[in-house]
Order: sequence, then C-alpha cells, then structure tokens
Amino acid sequence: MKTSFLITLDALPSITDFYALYWNKRPFLVRGAIDQAVMDRLITPDELAALSMEETAHARMVSPEDWACQFGPFTEDDFNIAGKPPWSLLVQNVEQFHPDTADLLRAFNFAPRWLMDDIMVSFSTEGGSIGGHVDSYHVFLVQGQGSRRWTIGREPIIDEEYIEGLDLKILKEPVEGDTVEVTSGDVLYVPPHRAHEGNTLDDALTFSVGFLGPKLSELYDAYAQHLEDHEALDHRYIGEGLDRDSAGFTVSNDAVNGLRDQLSHALNTPDFSEWLASFFTSSTIDYMAGVSERDDPLSLVDFTEKLKAGTRLIKPAYVKFALTPSPNDTYCLGFDRKTFEIKGDALVIILSLMKEDAVTIKDTPALLDQSDLLCALYNQQALEFIEGSP
Repeated sequence: MKTSFLITLDALPSITDFYALYWNKRPFLVRGAIDQAVMDRLITPDELAALSMEETAHARMVSPEDWACQFGPFTEDDFNIAGKPPWSLLVQNVEQFHPDTADLLRAFNFAPRWLMDDIMVSFSTEGGSIGGHVDSYHVFLVQGQGSRRWTIGREPIIDEEYIEGLDLKILKEPVEGDTVEVTSGDVLYVPPHRAHEGNTLDDALTFSVGFLGPKLSELYDAYAQHLEDHEALDHRYIGEGLDRDSAGFTVSNDAVNGLRDQLSHALNTPDFSEWLASFFTSSTIDYMAGVSERDDPLSLVDFTEKLKAGTRLIKPAYVKFALTPSPNDTYCLGFDRKTFEIKGDALVIILSLMKEDAVTIKDTPALLDQSDLLCALYNQQALEFIEGSP
C-alpha cells in the first residue's frame, strides 16, 4: 500500500517551514484555511460570468466531453446551460477587476508575492473538468463554493505527453497519485511540474493563485530592451585586449572570456537590481502595462491635507510591489515598471504599507515626513485613500 505524499496541515505553514519543507518540494492541503469573512466577499459565479463578457477579460470555456475550448468575450446565450454537457469557465487576472477577490492574496504573504502572476477563477458545473495537466508555476488552489475532487501526482513530470490536436495541454495518461475532496475555504498547494486533475462534484468555484517565474530567455530579452533604452548602459564591444590569437576567423579564448565578462558586468551593477524591481511589477495584462497614472492626481498640498485630516491610506492587495536592495543602505521600490528610491525612514513606512492594513498619521506619524514619496505613489494608483471610519 502506497503512503500518501500529500500532507494535510492544521494551518498554513510558517515562512520557515514553507520554504524548508514545501516550496518546490511537496504539495499540502489545509482545511478551512481562509477566513470566512474573506470567502464571503469573493467574486460570485454571476459576477464571474459578467466579467467574462467584457472585452478586457481573458476568459475561456472548456467542455470535458471533447475538450473543446471557446474563448471570450462571451454572451448571455453562452451561459444557457439547458441540455448542455458539463463545462468550465476560466477567467484570468480577476484580482485586477474585483478588489475583494484580491484580498485573498493576503493569506499568502509567506510566499514571494513579487512572483505572483494572477488569480485565475474557474466556475464548473457538476462533472466539469479541464483534464489532467502540469503547470510550470506554483499554485494555491482555494476552493470557493461547491466541492471538487483533486488527484495530485506524487512525482514531478518533466517530459509530459499531451493529447494532440487540442487548444489545451491535457495529459495523455490519467493522473495517478493522491486523491482528496475539497470544500469552501480549503487550500491545496501544488508545486511546479506536478500533474493534477480536478473534477467538480457539484457546481463549484476555484481560485487559482499562481506564482510564475520568468524564463531566462525572458529575463535576457527584457533586460536587453532596458539596455537599449538607456544608451549610457548599452556599451559596445570593441575588442579590448585582443591579440594575435584572434586574427582572421579565430575567436580566441581571451575574446570569449572578454565577451562573457562584459555580459557579466552588465548584470553585476546596481542598475540590474533596480531594473528587477521594475520588471517583476510589470502588469501581466498588456493593455494595463505602464498606464497607472491617475486621471485625477492630487497636488502635494491636497495629499498632505488628506493625511492631516486623518484619512486612512492603504496599499490594495492587487497592487504588486518589489523591493530590492541598492548601494549605501538604500532600496529600490518597483511598481508597474516604475521605480522609487527608498531610504531612511521611508523604508519603515513602505514595509508598514506592505502589510496592506490601512494607516493614518495617528498610528504612523512619519507619513507626513514621506508625503512626497507617498503622493507620487498615490498618483500612480499604487496607494488609495479610504474614506470614512474603519
């Protein structure tokens, strides 16, 4: 008899245990991990269907009968389920459209939030499934309404084989592994390359919180574009140090090492660290990238007056920050392809805001000392004011 590899925990793991025991290593299940108050505010099936009708939403519908995949935007007729076989609706980047759903992210602060890709929400009718598949990213599967049965593979799959001729990547062979049924509030963590398959037992919502790292080719391409955009950083190779061994058509070892050193030098600069803060906060929605400027910006005077009036300031959960170290005990804060220098007391304020709890000058008087920075972040829609009493 095989021992179950999927472990059930009493609560979401501590930061230390998560990276030591589970991250990239082992799946786990936590029953009732998400507070009911958060669950009650998540997007509903009707709201999800309405979102899938928008031009700006990335939505798909899948039928397990023939694995047909239809892409949105959809119409009301698409949701007339009378006589239809089971189906699943999947919508990506829901946290950008439904702020209350974004609050789900706060449960996963032990994970690298700067690697968070999106919250994909799926609604499935009874019997719905998207088949056995393998993801290249880490995913926390949060069960909303209804229930599903998941089968999780015991070992990572590197050379997976898929059914040919489909829009979806569905594994040829059934997933073999540990099986578990989940209900509202349960959280299932699945590391990358671990085959998994979910089957809907009754109409159900599942919230997939994905953490996706870039390919090396993507990093190289993006940083190369950054160098091209900043001519002072984009040094040309001029063959410095070449000798007779590189005459004619021979690329000598010295030439190879010189080119390698020049590439390495470009990565070993403070600029690269600063660029990473920008890169990891780029929007995953093309039309939203780099367009965070607020339509109705506040002047520094007006912003400061709101702080002095005791208005609460918060970083919404759907806003992604990345904080990287810089020389001389400073930091670089990235948001939506923009960067901000963080030093001194500003770091304390930013770390406080990253907890995503509302702050005021009553509990955080130093807000006024950093009003320039905070106003700039507000006008880029990285921060929001909350009117009224808590």
